[in-house]
Amino acid sequence: MTRDKKASNPVRPSRWRRFFGWLGSFWPHWPVAAAIVTGGALNVLRSFNSEHLPFSQVSPFMGLEKSLAILGSSTQAILGVGLVLVGFGLFRRLSTAWSFAVILLLITLGVNLVQQHWGAWIIFPGVMLLVMIPLKRYFNRQTKLANYTISLTSVFGILAYGTFGAYLLGNGFQPAVHDLTTSFYFTIITLSTVGYGDISPTTPETRLFVVSLLVVGLSVFATAIASVLGPAITKRLGHILSPEGGRIKLENHIILAGEGTIAANTAVELEKRKLSFIRIRSRIENAIPPGEGDIIGDPTDEAVQLKAGIRKAVMVIAAGDNDGDNAFITLLAKDLNPEVRVLAVANAINAIRRLKLARADLVFAPAAVGSRLLANLAEGDRISDEFRDLLEGGDV
Repeated sequence: MTRDKKASNPVRPSRWRRFFGWLGSFWPHWPVAAAIVTGGALNVLRSFNSEHLPFSQVSPFMGLEKSLAILGSSTQAILGVGLVLVGFGLFRRLSTAWSFAVILLLITLGVNLVQQHWGAWIIFPGVMLLVMIPLKRYFNRQTKLANYTISLTSVFGILAYGTFGAYLLGNGFQPAVHDLTTSFYFTIITLSTVGYGDISPTTPETRLFVVSLLVVGLSVFATAIASVLGPAITKRLGHILSPEGGRIKLENHIILAGEGTIAANTAVELEKRKLSFIRIRSRIENAIPPGEGDIIGDPTDEAVQLKAGIRKAVMVIAAGDNDGDNAFITLLAKDLNPEVRVLAVANAINAIRRLKLARADLVFAPAAVGSRLLANLAEGDRISDEFRDLLEGGDV
């Protein structure tokens, strides 16, 4: 008996569909990130065209107008570098980069308004804020290295702004600030809100500078602390509070939906690998008690998937024994979170096409895989010991 090569191939989406699917994987974070990086680079270039002096010639004894001009150009440079940095984080859809990008855009908008820079310099941060705020759900990834890097850079940036600004406007304080050590001391005291009162702003310009340092500095410090400590606290609370209680939302987790042998065995393997997952189960068999992270409900119901944290999930595994339910699970998951990856199980070979049309990122058909593997083995194909161990279930 000969094999029909054409019939054995799974139904593949068209070339154009694959192309647009590939293109969609970069939307919308790549265009947003590219715009932020470009805007930051233009900010840095504009600061070079503004009034500046070698650092050795900068002193608090310069005139107020020149000091403000230098402070303004320095602020634009710091903001530009910050936007470029968080822009690269946005390419990776990092939530920390999104938070700091919003803060930097707000600061950029305020600085341009104060300096009366109109036109594109006002339009760009305003438009980017209007674009980024609704797209927050697309930037949901977190890594410790990125959190630490972006947070520390932002903290150093605000310390540099405060130290350099207090030094430039030194004659506007009582007593006057004439050295970097004193200006750094003033910055730390201001940001910590200790307020000893030994150095006070006496001019409108220095008072506005102190207000900006407080508002921006406290925002940066609060965001940095939340970015660094937030994930650890959330993870710890996730082990204490039951997800079914609805008091906490998981992030970057897997949702396992469906009933049957494949779903049950997948749950066991996910548990062995200590992966963060929630299983949605429509029924509970007496032999298999509900797990700590199980949600009892219909996985094709929108409220149930929202309860399982679909908007923050990184993957959905539709592994039920009913292909129709798996298709509905896939459609609903993609509708609630277009960025989530969906792995769907096709129990019947003729369900592969329907699951692909439902926008499953990967369709696994055990029947098709098993039948082709058995046929290949019957033809004399050999398999490695590792693959044999995988087929036989390893140490199960």
